[in-house]
Amino acid sequence: MSTSAKNDGKAVFDLKGAAFTILVLSLRRNDMDALTAQLAEKVRQAPDFFHHAPVVISLRELDEDEEFDLAMLVSIVRAQGFLPVGIIGGAERLKSHAAALELAVLTARAGGRQQAEQSETAEDVPAAEVRQAVLESSRIITEPVRSGQSVVIDHGDLTILASVGSGAEIAAPGSIHVYGALRGRAFAGCGGSPNARIFCQKLEAELVSIAGIHLVSEDFPANLRFKAVQIRLHGGRLHITAL
Repeated sequence: MSTSAKNDGKAVFDLKGAAFTILVLSLRRNDMDALTAQLAEKVRQAPDFFHHAPVVISLRELDEDEEFDLAMLVSIVRAQGFLPVGIIGGAERLKSHAAALELAVLTARAGGRQQAEQSETAEDVPAAEVRQAVLESSRIITEPVRSGQSVVIDHGDLTILASVGSGAEIAAPGSIHVYGALRGRAFAGCGGSPNARIFCQKLEAELVSIAGIHLVSEDFPANLRFKAVQIRLHGGRLHITAL
């Protein structure tokens, strides 16, 4: 530390809440072998997107009375290149295990919002870092969203009167409208709304998601790539149709 540095009373950091979108891995049953194989296949479809992607592990669908190896689960997820940051749900005994593994313990609030114990955050989960994050209170963006930027709003629909670049991220609790090419990643219905939709004039996205259900580009219908489309959630799956 420099001996010339003085304490001038000015804060050297800000600590405040922010709304970011993050992947949630919802475990449907306790089958580590199947998880390993299926997760590896999912990563194979989009290796660049999932590499070093932060993820929260949801244990809400598991039987709380069943024995469960959280350390093994975390090891499997990390081996596929993900960065586990916390858990949701699960038996009480797993919460102490999560703490030992340096994972946050999160709880779901009404409307799909998340809360870290002793620290309130916005949906979905707090991310450690998002490059050039832009928290927009306005619901209309007139400029292009460039590569590496994140645009996240905490209420309503998001309308972008331009294109979204590769590597960019946009998210809204409501629907998303892009009057240009949609590249990067788009997350609609971040508060858990299944009625949210995504509209764009040219589908080139890396990933689209509504209420936590997502599709990567490799799963898009070939005849709808580079087309004007709408994306909606129905029957637990995303459906892409031409406009």
